[in-house]
Amino acid sequence: MLSKIWQAVVIATMVFSVAVWAKITIYMCGDSTMQDWNSGYYPKRGIGQDFSYFWNADFVNVVNMGKGGTYAMGYYQNFWPTVKSSLKSGDFVIIQFGINDRSYSNEADFVTATTAMAQEALNAGAIPIIINPVRRSDYRCSVTTEKNAVCDGSMVPDSIYESYHGYPIRAREIAASLGVPLIDMDTLSRNYLLSVGQYYALHYVNMYLDAGEYSTYANGNSDNLHLQQNGATVFGRITTEQMRVHSDANVRALSKYLAPMYQLTVKVTPEGSDSATTISSYYPAGMPVTLKTTPKAGKTFIGWYDGKGNKCVNTESSVQSPYICTMTMGSASTQYTAVYSGGSAELYTGDGAALTTFPTGTPKVLDEAKQTDVVAVDTSVKYDKDIKSWFDAYLPDSGNGFSENNHLDFIGEGFFNFDNSLNSDAYYQMLFPAAGYVTMGIRYSFSGSTDRELNVYLDHDYYVTFKSTGSFDVWDTAWVNVDLAAGVETLKMVSTTFDGGPNIDAFGFSLAGVQRILASGDTVYGAGEVDTSSTDSTDSTGVNDSTGISMAQMATAFRLNGNKVTLASAANVNVKIFDMNGRMVANRTLSLSKGTSDLPLDAWASRSGVYRIVVKCGNQTRIGNWALVR
Repeated sequence: MLSKIWQAVVIATMVFSVAVWAKITIYMCGDSTMQDWNSGYYPKRGIGQDFSYFWNADFVNVVNMGKGGTYAMGYYQNFWPTVKSSLKSGDFVIIQFGINDRSYSNEADFVTATTAMAQEALNAGAIPIIINPVRRSDYRCSVTTEKNAVCDGSMVPDSIYESYHGYPIRAREIAASLGVPLIDMDTLSRNYLLSVGQYYALHYVNMYLDAGEYSTYANGNSDNLHLQQNGATVFGRITTEQMRVHSDANVRALSKYLAPMYQLTVKVTPEGSDSATTISSYYPAGMPVTLKTTPKAGKTFIGWYDGKGNKCVNTESSVQSPYICTMTMGSASTQYTAVYSGGSAELYTGDGAALTTFPTGTPKVLDEAKQTDVVAVDTSVKYDKDIKSWFDAYLPDSGNGFSENNHLDFIGEGFFNFDNSLNSDAYYQMLFPAAGYVTMGIRYSFSGSTDRELNVYLDHDYYVTFKSTGSFDVWDTAWVNVDLAAGVETLKMVSTTFDGGPNIDAFGFSLAGVQRILASGDTVYGAGEVDTSSTDSTDSTGVNDSTGISMAQMATAFRLNGNKVTLASAANVNVKIFDMNGRMVANRTLSLSKGTSDLPLDAWASRSGVYRIVVKCGNQTRIGNWALVR
């Protein structure tokens, strides 16, 4: 008897070990529509962020390797080696690019890089799944003339613009040429967006947010590309639905490890009180869920109630709107009711059982759009050049380069000169008061015949090309639109060429209230106005902007040079001295006269050494280094 028990224990242990050893990993490779977003961006989510909830964690591990701002070749060169080195036989790799390739790359490189990733996954015994991009909610209207047109007030949108042009087609061709699985999210997302309509897509799927809905986006947001939590869940769900019925046997076998799914029925009472409400759907246990309703004019919303009649208590503290309920899905089917004046919560009467059947497609079935049907529209990037906060780039928190002032016409105390090497960098810790898309300006100069490029990294990558200004004494401004998170972020500027980066004089944002966090822990606001006049201005792709810039010139009379402060008129200034360890050794406020005054720094610092000086006058701050030798 004891022998039999021991044999059973050994066998059970062996089975358990095999199960652990054989655990499948799904790697998700993509751009910002795939990546994880931190809490400062909530409710923004990538498709891979909550994808793990769909799977039984005993058998499947999901690793989201999505990196915002990346394109196929850039990902292949910089991030794919990490994925490749981790692959084992039986793993799956989801590969989804094409959105940023249109701006940073070309179709030939897209094909080369995507093919290489898929082939190298196959070589490792893994199964690649190519997914083409989710369409942005760029709705158009059919007209009786030649092509589609932007809708006017009398038209109902009935088509989605093919924003990514040939890249979805190239993805289909790559999958066919290698004989690997494809999930045609280009077609599936188009059908889904048409089925739910423009208002729902923008405000419930994409990041179109009204002011006051979330504390992270206090002023609202208008982004028809990136996804809210509900949108990321929708397209993750569609991906799993396609896996259940896929023609590839390996993909169908993988779907057997999907977790149980539970129906969440959404009702509105009285019926017809809303203009839009979150669609009923299904979720796995543990998945975060966002419910939302939009009242019709004159209707009063009372609140969200669960299937037991309890009013919703939001699980996300950043939710400010009374129309939004955030909750966590339990391990039973249930319902929630959006209750308006005159209605009441409806109790759930079902058995809570998990679902056994699932959709196999999206509600709308349309003829395939042809590549020749795309509309010729203005796709140029627009920049908000009304920069509210400019910061002197002279002294980064850390960097590979030199803080210098040996050229003409810089602003502030000087500029930062990157090392002439690949991956030379400069770091600045910033505090952003709100999330959202803003324009960033970078004032720079360099002489030479070859463009220089920086990866301007703010939680994800933005590649900015700088054209030569012809001289280190001539300054220009490059522009790039960046997606900020609310809270503390580290701005990294990293050179992508062996020539290093340009000289960086200042950088700023079209968002008021931005602050820089100094090594001391103090925060300083940027100057409101900076002279960015130049011969030309360049955008993030290096294209010259012939309109030039007409911003007001910064008042240059407030200057710090060593221990000397120059003022345009008499004023009070605050002076702080920090040693190189960030310890404050002096904090003084002085009344200074118009003109140049000497600061008695040597009387305030007791030891010889190098110090950082922070001088504030009104809402402007100057930072410099000063050496004391006794």
